[in-house]
Amino acid sequence: MRKRVLFVEDEKFFLEELQLALTNYEITPAYSAAGAMEIFQSGDFDAVLLDIMMPPSEDMDPEDVNYGRSTGVEICRRIKELKPELPVVVLTVVRDPGILERIEGAGADRIINKPVSSSEVSVGLDEVLNVKT
Repeated sequence: MRKRVLFVEDEKFFLEELQLALTNYEITPAYSAAGAMEIFQSGDFDAVLLDIMMPPSEDMDPEDVNYGRSTGVEICRRIKELKPELPVVVLTVVRDPGILERIEGAGADRIINKPVSSSEVSVGLDEVLNVKT
């Protein structure tokens, strides 16, 4: 049975492209921060693949998430509070050391820098899920 992955990405084209390429996984897409938490709480996932830069949800203070530059950090923190053992792989173009520290502090299991190939993402997921390839 394929592992279930929640993929949170506001760039629809990128999400759909990777979704088609990651055939070893059952990918559930979420295109927004609010949608991600709603889907997460109603589903059972083996891992989360998470973008960092996206518009904040209404329940987030825009200043706290650096006006969208670190929305994914808050999503990661919320996910890890609910399910600390759930692997979270972060995809990001962010190179800001402060934000990268916050990502790690929020509990991310792996950070993969964009631009990224589908094989890099697949290897990252395989590693955090201990999948033998």
